[in-house]
Amino acid sequence: MGEKDTDRKQLPEEISGKKSEGYDDIFVYVPEMRQIIRIAEGDGSNLLPEDIEEGYAGYIYYEQYEITTDIPEVDGGQILLEEMLRDKYRCMEECIPDVLDMAYGSRMAKYMVL
Repeated sequence: MGEKDTDRKQLPEEISGKKSEGYDDIFVYVPEMRQIIRIAEGDGSNLLPEDIEEGYAGYIYYEQYEITTDIPEVDGGQILLEEMLRDKYRCMEECIPDVLDMAYGSRMAKYMVL
């Protein structure tokens, strides 16, 4: 049994106050920015041949929505991964700090999983 198998067994039942729920899309509220972020596992359709040649295997896709009357999408992006998302993270919630870093330049932004 490899080290990754051992790590998977030690996944805490809760990471940020809500039970971890696998790899479904998640929504995160970032109060300081007054935004909701939808985070999803990329299906591979956005990888370019150049990305694959450079060794990327998957990605995280995210969309940022501003909390106003009509909740417009204001930004978003994708984080290229050199390994499959499910090999790098034990659940979607574990990738939140990486998404916050890409979106706001800080892994330490306070957030709430919705």
